[in-house]
Amino acid sequence: MADNDKCAHEGCVCAVGEDEEYCSPQCRAAGEEDVTGIACDCGHPGCS
Repeated sequence: MADNDKCAHEGCVCAVGEDEEYCSPQCRAAGEEDVTGIACDCGHPGCS
């Protein structure tokens, strides 16, 4: 599970629900492919 209710993708600052690890399918794919150091592509306002 994500720390402090934050998306588990390193480049993302979005909050997630209690039982969620990623905030979006884009972040899940990036996290599972171990993509780090890039801008977040989740599409949520305030996250880039």
